[in-house]
Amino acid sequence: MNKTMKNAEFMEAAIKLALKAEGFTSPNPMVGCVVVKSGKIISSGYHKRPGMPHAEREALLKAGKRAKGADLYVNLEPCCHFGRTPPCTDIIIKSGIRRVFAAMRDPNPLVSGKGFKLLKKSGIRVEAGLLRREAETLNRFFIKNKKEERPYFILKAGMSADGKMALKNGKSKWITSKESRLDAQKLRKNCDAILVGINTVLADNPYLDCRVAPEKRIKKVILDSNGRIPEDANVFKKSEPRDIFVFTSYMRMAKINRLVKRGVNVIITDRTKRGVDEKVVASSLFKLGVMSVLVEGGSLTAASFLKERLVDEAHLYIAPSIIGSDGLGFFGDMGFKGMREILRLEDTSVKRIKNDILLEGRIKYV
Repeated sequence: MNKTMKNAEFMEAAIKLALKAEGFTSPNPMVGCVVVKSGKIISSGYHKRPGMPHAEREALLKAGKRAKGADLYVNLEPCCHFGRTPPCTDIIIKSGIRRVFAAMRDPNPLVSGKGFKLLKKSGIRVEAGLLRREAETLNRFFIKNKKEERPYFILKAGMSADGKMALKNGKSKWITSKESRLDAQKLRKNCDAILVGINTVLADNPYLDCRVAPEKRIKKVILDSNGRIPEDANVFKKSEPRDIFVFTSYMRMAKINRLVKRGVNVIITDRTKRGVDEKVVASSLFKLGVMSVLVEGGSLTAASFLKERLVDEAHLYIAPSIIGSDGLGFFGDMGFKGMREILRLEDTSVKRIKNDILLEGRIKYV
């Protein structure tokens, strides 16, 4: 086995470690680290929660004196600034690490190349870019946050083979299989918040909880332009009121006061032709610390976020069923006038879940 292949294996190990904390590190990135000496991993670590030790620090503390002269593999450039934890560059330098392999540069302006420069200045050899694409995919939420200062949006949809989400009479349970619905719960775990429109709340009265990780404090975002949300709706249950965000353009003041008194966040925005301004929702959520959002519906909400070019990727659960003209299409009016305007998915993957198909991909905007 050549050195490049061996190096890739060590970086893969770091990425797998980082994935252990998927859904729990926000607003921080997912980071894993392995310390290697004489071709063997002697210690490892990963960042588990905000405020807890970074991956490099955890791995190096485990390695102790054995770290001297060793190589360190990490999927993100080591930080060089004080935050809730000390800089990782400090402990790397003090530990006597010989080489640092980092998959990618940190998009955070506070780091972004400065960590590499400090390490090189201290005589440590730095090699960046090993499995960079995999590392960028892993931390795509974090990259979006830092580069565009907005949350990363994922659109999730369950539909029939001909793109229908329900019958015209409103009946929709269930189009996709139990296994597909369970798989979709993992998306909830990985995101900071779930977003739905008021029509979904009124029609389905969902809890919007995360059943595969009940310990996670999932945030709930409801777009309710006319203030119609029932005060006893299930979305207010199974969560802290401070984790609920209701965006509205009009709501009676007495109702606002009652919700706010309970601890619910009610955010007033200007009204657009479609209702609540989606871009204002995105910027407001980012300022409130929401770094990733799972858009679950309905059709008007999905179409509006796509029109505003806010959706970054889509996860489409497709059942082997045909509803025809008796059904309601999942995607609302997009306003396309030519085939060149239509949206496409890039970097797609297809997975079979029992009899359903999961199609995933990044949205390509023209």
